[in-house]
Amino acid sequence: MRKVSGRTLVLETARDVEGRASRRLMVRDAGGAVLWHLDEAAGEHFSDFTVHPSGEATLGVERTDAASGAFDLVRLSAEGRVLSRQPLPTPATVPPSDLDGTLLPSPFRMRSLWVDALTDGWLRTEARGEDVAVAFLSRVAVEEGAADTQQLASGVMTLQWADGHYQEQWTRVVDGRHSTQPAAWAYDEFRWREATLRPLLAVDGDGRLVVGRTWNTSRCLAASRTFNEFTSLHCKTGDDVTSTVDTERQPFAVTTFTPAGARTGTHVFVPAHAAEFVVFDMAVREGELALAGTVVTEGADGTVGYYPATPEAPALMTPYDGYLGVLSLDTGALRFEHRVDTGRADHFSALRWTDAGLLAVGGSGWDRWYGGMSISRGAGALLTLASSDGQTVRTQHAGPEGQDRHFHLLGVDADGDSLVAVGLAEAPMTHSGDGGNTAAMTFGGLTVELR
Repeated sequence: MRKVSGRTLVLETARDVEGRASRRLMVRDAGGAVLWHLDEAAGEHFSDFTVHPSGEATLGVERTDAASGAFDLVRLSAEGRVLSRQPLPTPATVPPSDLDGTLLPSPFRMRSLWVDALTDGWLRTEARGEDVAVAFLSRVAVEEGAADTQQLASGVMTLQWADGHYQEQWTRVVDGRHSTQPAAWAYDEFRWREATLRPLLAVDGDGRLVVGRTWNTSRCLAASRTFNEFTSLHCKTGDDVTSTVDTERQPFAVTTFTPAGARTGTHVFVPAHAAEFVVFDMAVREGELALAGTVVTEGADGTVGYYPATPEAPALMTPYDGYLGVLSLDTGALRFEHRVDTGRADHFSALRWTDAGLLAVGGSGWDRWYGGMSISRGAGALLTLASSDGQTVRTQHAGPEGQDRHFHLLGVDADGDSLVAVGLAEAPMTHSGDGGNTAAMTFGGLTVELR
């Protein structure tokens, strides 16, 4: 979501009692009145959007019925008029040094492997003034007649907006041919499955581009093979690398590029003593990287202090804390971190840098049995503000506690003294749809506004 000049732009998702899901870009004024909206058409998936200084927006769309070349960019006026729609160009500027011999000159099929209507998707957008940067995760292109592959490659591209259309400036491979899968152990309450796959993208004030993603052995080996950033031994044995089929402990990697496209290195991060760790969002500002997610911390003896669901129950619930960390983009060094514990399980889904500090939102008050990923108690909405120096962290609960359903926040932005966060209300629990009960899988919207 974005809050700009009194307008709030949100990519909304709906699911009806028949199980049909749809998305739309919704724009409201300061009073909440709808200014305009754009709905998905059949065979489309709205993936992400960004807003430019002019008030115009760029929307990333995937055509789900296309075998290749499925990513589109749609340029919209501030009033919602379509100014341009064009396929994301087949990259023509990838340097030979980015190709490890197993990729074609154009390594990207520009097509997702897995798209679900409730996820953001694999095409990320970020404004660079009136121009745009995109990060994407794509199936690998194969030669004509060759067997199809489930392998992936990720890239970052910058495009110039001129004369009513986008033109490629430069493209780099982020991770070459590799594999990764949605975590089979995860349910979808908090978009855990999506976190293992989707790329995250940010642009710093100096123009540097930052691409973040979960780090696994296959992605590490691709970086070792092509860019000599890691040894193959480290990729197979390092504590900051997870398996290709991702687990609950997911190290996070960021690769930085100069405004002109030079690759300046990859840093990998996982908190100390993390038994479990997932990053859901990131943001950059003035050479620093902020991460938001969730963590389970081991004690000094290497064990986890599980807690009971009720005072008389056995201690079987996993102690997730909402995680905030700030690292240097240049060195990867951790400047400060906070584990936010409000009494039960907590997580952060989204964050923004503001003048007051780091603003993060997510959910709290839920329970998960240590032996599986089923959620047995619903979440309530959580807002947190961490000061820029890391010395002060304030939390606030918004709305009802979850109990038998979920209330949690998935997006946040601030505009001056006004804050808006959005998410889900009365959202499904883990097994709500069991037995074909699609009506239990419906949900409503949650909006929190503070001034």
